Amino acid sequence: MDNSEKILTLIKPFVDQGKILSRSKQEIEKSINDFVLIFDQEQLVACAGLKDCQEGFTGEIYSLAVALNSQNTGLSNELLNKILASAKQRKFSKIFALTKFGTNWFIKNGFIQMNISDLPSKRQKYFNHDRNSSIFFKEVN
Repeated sequence: MDNSEKILTLIKPFVDQGKILSRSKQEIEKSINDFVLIFDQEQLVACAGLKDCQEGFTGEIYSLAVALNSQNTGLSNELLNKILASAKQRKFSKIFALTKFGTNWFIKNGFIQMNISDLPSKRQKYFNHDRNSSIFFKEVN
């Protein structure tokens, strides 16, 4: 099983619950370099994509997931540290995530809730108003 298949397997329960948007294997493969991954031995236990918005030195976090049996173990903080390290390496000044769930986690980790108008203009065009996600930004230091 390659990493794209492992990502799909990890996010599937969250996709099924409507917590993460569905992605095809081809989409994951095309953007595989966006992903930060955490393994426990050979098992993928956490992942998140960090997409370059190509506007305003901004990155979008997507497909953030921690395996159900690995939650509440500190992995989400380790994952966030890896996301921030990737963002710094890629010279992003801020990152954001759209979410319907886990809003307290974002606030607890220094994200600030923002409005659609704060998104990069290209991303505003694709905002799904029916999904009505909350938007959280964090400065990259």
